[in-house]
Amino acid sequence: MAGMPTRRFRALGAAALAAALLFGAAACTTEPPEPEPTTPTATPTPTRPADLPYVDRPSGMIWDSGSFSHKPSQGGDFAALRGRDLDVVAVSPTRDSWSAIFSDWWLTELPEGFEGPLNVAVPMFPKNGSMAAAARGDYDAQWRRLGQMIAKDHPTSYVRPGWEMNIHNWDWSANPDNVEQFKEAFRRASVNLKRGGNDLRIVFNPNEGKGDTLPDATMAWPGDEYVDIVGIDAYDWHPPYDEKGWEEHRTKHQGWDFWANFARERGKKFAVPEWGVIRGSENSGGDNPKYIDYVYEWMERNADIMAFETYFDETEDYCKCALSLNPRAAEAYKKWMDKLVYSPEQIAEARRTMSPAPSPTDIASPAPAGTGG
Repeated sequence: MAGMPTRRFRALGAAALAAALLFGAAACTTEPPEPEPTTPTATPTPTRPADLPYVDRPSGMIWDSGSFSHKPSQGGDFAALRGRDLDVVAVSPTRDSWSAIFSDWWLTELPEGFEGPLNVAVPMFPKNGSMAAAARGDYDAQWRRLGQMIAKDHPTSYVRPGWEMNIHNWDWSANPDNVEQFKEAFRRASVNLKRGGNDLRIVFNPNEGKGDTLPDATMAWPGDEYVDIVGIDAYDWHPPYDEKGWEEHRTKHQGWDFWANFARERGKKFAVPEWGVIRGSENSGGDNPKYIDYVYEWMERNADIMAFETYFDETEDYCKCALSLNPRAAEAYKKWMDKLVYSPEQIAEARRTMSPAPSPTDIASPAPAGTGG
C-alpha cells in the first residue's frame, strides 16, 4: 500500500517528540540520584576536514547530513533552504502491527530523486507485540523481511531498533525488570536485519541524558558485535541550550561527551538521529541559534567518529522545530553549511585519484615517421 495519509505521518512524529517532551517535564520535578560516570569526558582536539578521508556525498559535507520531514516536498524545501542536497532522510514506519510496518508508504514518499541511505526508526515490536516475544525470536522472520525491504533500494541505511529505550513513553522502554529481554530482542533484530540486508548499519539510540527507566542506559547495551553506530536524540530541551545549559548537556553522565567516548572506546561511529530547536514548548529555547552552534561545534570536534545527523524539521504546533519557522536558528544552520565541508583542493584531488586510467584506445598514437608537417 503506497501512501500513508499525511495526518498519520504527522502523528508518528508528534508521538516521538511528545514522548521526549513529556519525559523532560517529568525530569523538571524528579531528580533521581545520578550514577557516577564510568567514561571520561575529555574534549577531543577538533578534527579538520583535511584530516578526514574524502567521501563523495550529495551534500559535499564531511558526514551524512539530512532531515526528517513529514511531506516529500518538505525534504526538497529543507535542502533548498540550507543550499545542500540531503545525504540521508529520516523515516518512521507505522507501528500498529507488522502488517502496518510492512506497508511501503514510508519507502515511497521520499523527496524526488532521493536514492541515499535512510534513517529508519523501528519499534522493537509493534503495538500488538511484546518484549518477551521479541526476545524469544518470534519476530525473527519479520526483521529479515524488513531488512530486505529497506535494503532493496537503500542498502546502506541506518536502522534504529527500539530507539529511545531509556524513556518511559514507549512500549519497548527498557527497565531493570526487562532489560535482559531488551538486549536479546535487540540482538535478534540486528542479526536478522542484516540477514535481510548485509550492508545495513544498526544504531543503538538512547535519548540524551540519564532517562527515567534505567539507572544507566548502558545497561541496555546488547554487545559490540550487534551495533555499528551509537546515537543520541538531543533536542533543545530542559535545560535550554544557553552557555550553562549546554555545559550541563555536554558534560553530565550520559550526556554528549559520555556517549561519544562510549562509542570511541568500542570502535563505533556516532550519530545524532534526531535534533532540533523547539518553539512549541515553554521549557525549550525557542528560536535558539546558540543551540545550532553548540551542536555543530561539538560535531565538528568529533568529526572523526561522526556517521550522520538528521535535523527534525517538523512544522506542527507541538514542536515547531522546522527551520522555516525559526529564522534565527535557520541563519545559524546555514552558516555551518559552508564550514562542515571538504576543501575544493580535497575534492579535486579525490576526484583525480578516483578517475579511471585512460584505456589504450583513448591514448593518441604517435604519427608515423615521415608524415609530420
